[in-house]
Amino acid sequence: MQKRYLKHAASLLLVLAAIANISGCKESSPQYTTITENDVVAIMDEVERVTLAKDINGVISYLAPFVIINLSMETPFGIQRVRMSRDQYKEELQKVFSKASHHEYRCENVKITISDDSRSAIVETDIIERIVMEGKDIRTKTHEKTVVEIIDGKLLVTSLDAVVVKL
Repeated sequence: MQKRYLKHAASLLLVLAAIANISGCKESSPQYTTITENDVVAIMDEVERVTLAKDINGVISYLAPFVIINLSMETPFGIQRVRMSRDQYKEELQKVFSKASHHEYRCENVKITISDDSRSAIVETDIIERIVMEGKDIRTKTHEKTVVEIIDGKLLVTSLDAVVVKL
């Protein structure tokens, strides 16, 4: 059971890394009417900061209230799929942050596609991650596809799909 929890917790941190790389806006940000690639890159930097600070409310504030988070992970029993709401993600994230003693990641192959009307963006990236949790060193690679949209003048994640592979 503990091993299963650790794998699930590691997956949640991977999703967190994705959010940290493509979503949100600072409270002092202007109201957005369009999205540019520079906006997405700036947001990636800000959300990374709150993520590394383990600021749960900061991370959650970058998710639309109706966000859908889909996580797929290879296990010895086949592919495990988990779908989470914003509230479920927050609850799981609190558990993970309390147990993780070390967390590092890097993004590779980042691709940002702005919609024709500049009201949304799709961000695809591969995240290489290492998490130490309860003495276990877990290394993973995750391919993530995230949709960022303008909601009430803010850039928010409305959808995130992550496929996790253990390294």
